[in-house]
Amino acid sequence: MNLKVRIALLFTLSVFIILLVSAVSVYLLNEKFRKEEFIKRLTTEAKESGQIFFSESKPSPGDSLRLLQNAVNSLPQENLFIYDSAFHLLYSTPGSHIPKISAETFNKARQDKQFSYTDKEREVVLLSIEGNHYYAVASALDVFGNRKSDNLKALLILSILGGILLSGLLAFFLVKQAIRPLEKLKLQIETINEQNLKERIFIGRSNDEVSQIAKKFNAMLDRLELAFEQQKSFVHHASHELRTPLATMLAQTEAALNKILYIEDYRRILYSLREEQQYLIDLTNSLLTLSRYEKMTSQKDWLPVRIDEILFEMADLVKQEWLYATINIDFDTVFDNENHLTVIGNESLIKSAIMNLIKNAIQYSKDQGVKITIDGANTGIILHFDNIGKRLSPEEQANLFIPFFRGENSKYKKGYGLGLSIVKKIVNVHGGTISYHSLATDINRFSIFLPAQTA
Repeated sequence: MNLKVRIALLFTLSVFIILLVSAVSVYLLNEKFRKEEFIKRLTTEAKESGQIFFSESKPSPGDSLRLLQNAVNSLPQENLFIYDSAFHLLYSTPGSHIPKISAETFNKARQDKQFSYTDKEREVVLLSIEGNHYYAVASALDVFGNRKSDNLKALLILSILGGILLSGLLAFFLVKQAIRPLEKLKLQIETINEQNLKERIFIGRSNDEVSQIAKKFNAMLDRLELAFEQQKSFVHHASHELRTPLATMLAQTEAALNKILYIEDYRRILYSLREEQQYLIDLTNSLLTLSRYEKMTSQKDWLPVRIDEILFEMADLVKQEWLYATINIDFDTVFDNENHLTVIGNESLIKSAIMNLIKNAIQYSKDQGVKITIDGANTGIILHFDNIGKRLSPEEQANLFIPFFRGENSKYKKGYGLGLSIVKKIVNVHGGTISYHSLATDINRFSIFLPAQTA
């Protein structure tokens, strides 16, 4: 069952329920009013009958004629009865069927002065008169009232059936008009595949739900297109990075096989092959690390880690590798509570991220220097890594954290373009963020934010 039919059926069912409840309520209220009105008329008949009967000092057969002639409201198949306090019948309408009335019913009439009930479609009223010494009983058929009720019932049933038919037709028409934008959206979506991800859904001037869905879908296409482009770029750069050392190794091996070389030449070739092999090993390890961080999530068993201690430790390790590097660590904020310098995380991962950022800043700086600034925030710690070097272009900034991407300033420097991608994954796992911006024409800044331990 498609959406159009489902909505139309639900709408028709809702209208049917409303009509049914309304019709039943109208019918029941009509029955209540009809019965109350007829009981009032019967009560009037019973009162008048009692008054006429006891207007004579002694009842006589002529009372029957007087009762019939002086009745104010004659009702269909009306019967009148008079009983004494011992429940003995004193008078009945000629030719009428004497009803069987229990003593309990008479007692109820005595207590309440009046009691009414229904006996085989006949309405019956008992009145206690003359100081509870006598009872007047009137019964009749509400022929006209029942006929009106039957007519009302038939009219309500026809109204319900007509209302359902009309609402069903109207529902299908309205739903068809309402679903038309969705059908157009469906047709546009069907034309989009991996070959034409640049296509976008047309969005009209309206700001209804369909337009909002189209906007969300276009935003999703933007993300998918970016993901596909990044994947293509990743495959392209990975292939290039792997192909170059493999081609070099193959060329050197073929050269060694095709020539008779001295031992020193073979040793030189083997050293060169070892260097290329080490490059492939490092590249493979970086790819495995990046793949592992893709699926990593925050862990409950992580412990508090002091960021300032890790910074000084990593700075000492980097200085052992780059003897002429200068690393300055400053505090922009006075931390009066050591918890503000503490984050909950994986110490080895945080060390790896900070080490990568320090090496990256030194490697691409003009003076092999980096300035690290520790700043505080209400909810965490901000670390700034500044170096003096060429400013990155807007295109380079947009692709900065894509695996294997390398800017113009990395042409003559070793690397694979994976370091910043790994740093971004580590920071994201810890619930933080990383960003780049230029402070001046020759000052580059990488900033990372890590949520601090507040307890």
